[in-house]
Amino acid sequence: MLWRTFLKSLWQNGKEKSDMLEVKFYDTVDDSLLKFAVIISQSNGKWVICKHKERDTYEAPGGHREAGEDILETAKRELQEETGAIQFDIKPICVYSVTGKNSVNETGEETFGLLCFAEIREFLGQLDSEMEKVVLMDELPQNWTYPLIQPKLIEKYMQIEKQSYSQIQLAAKQTIEYIKNTIEPGMNLLEIRKLCEEKLLELGADSFWYWDVGAFVFAGDETCVSVSGKQYVTSDRVIGNNDIITIDLSPQAGNIWGDYARTIIVENGNVVEEIGLIENPEWKSGLQMEEKLHIELLRFATKETTCEELYYHMNKYIVENGFLNLDFMGNLGHSIVKTKGDRVYIEKGNVTKLGDVKYFTFEPHISFPDSKYGYKKENIYYFDENGLMEL
Repeated sequence: MLWRTFLKSLWQNGKEKSDMLEVKFYDTVDDSLLKFAVIISQSNGKWVICKHKERDTYEAPGGHREAGEDILETAKRELQEETGAIQFDIKPICVYSVTGKNSVNETGEETFGLLCFAEIREFLGQLDSEMEKVVLMDELPQNWTYPLIQPKLIEKYMQIEKQSYSQIQLAAKQTIEYIKNTIEPGMNLLEIRKLCEEKLLELGADSFWYWDVGAFVFAGDETCVSVSGKQYVTSDRVIGNNDIITIDLSPQAGNIWGDYARTIIVENGNVVEEIGLIENPEWKSGLQMEEKLHIELLRFATKETTCEELYYHMNKYIVENGFLNLDFMGNLGHSIVKTKGDRVYIEKGNVTKLGDVKYFTFEPHISFPDSKYGYKKENIYYFDENGLMEL
């Protein structure tokens, strides 16, 4: 949806000039070439956009580098001056360049700037700059001050952000594959947690977003336990020759989260790689049901589906198939955000549309009635032009 918005904006605002400006991106250039900084900004999930006092159009905060100024300090200063931000996290994204004559480049030669991203936590409340106001937007504006430049900068940021989410989620997937090849009878859950967390860090995580726990590990009848991360304690339970283990991973790199869980079956001392080869009929049925639930999600969910609608539909589907939802709050997943407190849940009463969140998890935790075993499969999903996709 946002890609189409960018393209429409470019076409509407500057189609007759499309061959006059060229925007390029670089990993790095000589520092002396960097003359500008532009800061793509968000606050509480909304885009932070500025409106100049002398213009009817909108723009991302940014401006010229002053003599002797570090370019990242330029970005911080411009963000503070133009948005009133006083509490924020900022990081460089890449270098951009613009070739062609425009309002800030009379020669048309290639000029370079630093593209940054900022997450703003608090605003001053009053601006002392050329900006008339700051607007928090769910959707990006159509009427840009620099329609052939800034939409492309935001598009680049979003491409890089998606790559970052994919990379940290891949680290979680690779960690599960690693531990499946490592688990053996006699290991305890503390060892498994340690191995998982070390592998996540090796693969690019720098921390763990859910109560500083990188791997929640349960085995046997513990797989029915649903507990907040705040109360979680890893037991020293030992893996048996025939056992069931659930591992839920929560890696983080910067402010980018991964979230991935699988239930693993050990039979005759070995991990069973394929559900169809599981000998224990209850364990096989439980994991087959998890597969059915994710297939049903892909069939049912659209951008217009609310979290509440998905909650009721999937819980009904769980019960109709003879299972229970074990989640301690009855939830089925949550949005992927940058701060734990900003999450919205797949729960009753939540009318947020799935298409209005960037990424969300689907993680049904289920069991047969009166069984001592639970099952979990968690993926992150998002919508693009092809529909609902797994990250």
